[in-house]
Order: sequence, then structure tokens, then C-alpha cells
Amino acid sequence: MRIDPVIVLVEELKASYTALARARQAEDWGSAQRELTKQAATQAELRETEPTSVIGAAYLLREAAAELLASQADADVATSNVRLREAAARMEQGVRQLADLVWLRQFHRALAGGWYGRVGEEVAPLVAMSLKGAARPLLLYRAACPPRVAGVARATSETCAMRIIRDVS
Repeated sequence: MRIDPVIVLVEELKASYTALARARQAEDWGSAQRELTKQAATQAELRETEPTSVIGAAYLLREAAAELLASQADADVATSNVRLREAAARMEQGVRQLADLVWLRQFHRALAGGWYGRVGEEVAPLVAMSLKGAARPLLLYRAACPPRVAGVARATSETCAMRIIRDVS
């Protein structure tokens, strides 16, 4: 399974932030300019990358919340921002709740519909991409069968999990 591309981009941003801080501390303005350019390119790529996991979706939700909060100080925006950050915090832990997904769909419709102005329309694609990442089905393995011994056929009605438990005890 491949790693979520959003997580890769986030790690690149973190490394770039560290490199920028070092360049500024050393007063290496050429390196600082290159890091700022790299950060801008990575941020632009991040806005176009669809997450493939709940954790990647959480990062995009945090980005959307930061942009909304920085743009307006309306009470409705503040309330939505708190709810957005709470959903992102749960998703960062790998927890998907149906209530969060339903609320995010409604919030996306409000953003795209212009309820939060121009900034809301700019943030709407981030919320839409995070919804796609958060709503992806998870692949779970219920049990694993031990390898069969060559030439021995088992004619039992035991499941793989039952055989594993029996062999361990």
C-alpha cells in the first residue's frame, strides 16, 4: 500500500520550514529565498493533491480552517472553525465518524454556495478533497491462515481463525 501523497507533501513542508529557519539564522538569504520558493510550490501542489487516507484528509481540513479563520472573524465562521478542527483532530487519530462526514458535506455545500464569501469558495475544494480521502473505504484483514503442509488436506469445517487459536493454545 502506498503512503498518502498529502502526508509526503506535509513532511516536505516541515523539512522546508526547518531549512528556512536555519538559513535565516545563518543569514543565508539565497537559501532562504530558495526555501520560500520551494514552500510556495509545495503548497500549490498540496492544494491539488487528493488524500488517500483519513490522516491526509485531516491535514487538508486544518489548512481549510486556518484559511477561514485568517480571513474573517465572524461568529458563524468561528463556530464552524471549531467544529472543523475537532473533526480534523479525530481524523488525525484515524477515527472517522459518520456525523463528521455528514457535517462536512453540508459545510462544503455552504462554502461552495457562497455563504462564507469569496474565501469560502476558495476553501471549498480543500474540504471536498478531504471528504474524498476521509470517505475512502478501509481494507481490513480479518484473519490469516497458516500455510498448508504439502500433501495434507484438512477436511474440517474450522475457519482459519479457529485453527490459529487452536494451534497457539
